[in-house]
Amino acid sequence: MARKKTTEKKSPGVKHERSPNLFEILTPPGQVPFHEYEVVENPDTVAASIKSSTVSTPASDSPSIFAACEPSPSDTCDSFEKIKSDAIQCKNCELYKTRNNVVMGEGPEKTMLVFIGEAPGEDEDLSGRPFVGRAGRHLDKIMQSAGIKREEVFICNILKDRPPDNRAPTQEEMTACTPFLKRQIALLQPRIIALLGNTAVKFCIGPKTPGITQIRGKWFDSIFGIPCMPMYHPSYLLRYGSREVGSPNWQMWQDIQELKKRFDEIRSE
Repeated sequence: MARKKTTEKKSPGVKHERSPNLFEILTPPGQVPFHEYEVVENPDTVAASIKSSTVSTPASDSPSIFAACEPSPSDTCDSFEKIKSDAIQCKNCELYKTRNNVVMGEGPEKTMLVFIGEAPGEDEDLSGRPFVGRAGRHLDKIMQSAGIKREEVFICNILKDRPPDNRAPTQEEMTACTPFLKRQIALLQPRIIALLGNTAVKFCIGPKTPGITQIRGKWFDSIFGIPCMPMYHPSYLLRYGSREVGSPNWQMWQDIQELKKRFDEIRSE
């Protein structure tokens, strides 16, 4: 059950190191769609094998919803143009009736790092570009402060169409869009993936994965066979103004630095 998180425990005995590059540019907290609230899970359900220094296997076997991620012969002659054309013509769910634009994602056609979110919002639906609204601008600031340029990574969502009123995606909608995301990943050939928010985490790692507040910043195997890191969705961060140790903004700063470290290691290979 999703519920609004009102408090955050601070890490005892940890000295706060000021990180002005990120925290001094954080935008004020504000209202966000209800489906961006983080899911608070029972701590007893967290797998004992989760470790921050290793890549873990998915929390459970992937159900049939992920079957569309398997390679198919038709992908051998694929292209981003063809994927977009197929998405525009897709009527496998009802979202095509209410969208303004298909939001495929943007970035270089070959990249080491991909960010995956949940679904386009109103600004994205109107512009046809991912993460360009308030949350997207916040993500840009976070990446910039860590030394990650938006133009060197690919940013997309699981869904390519906006759900009405920014509601949470249904299983039918995610199943319909899975082939497009899988085809994008196959062309991009990234080495690591950042998963933004609980929906992306539970879709790309496994439905029984613990809540993101418990596993953020750790490395896991994804359904694509590519290491991924769960991270807070920028919409979630906009609800918090605190920069104290243990706060969501402080945690995000630790995670983005770890992501940048792995990104640099891969590029130097």
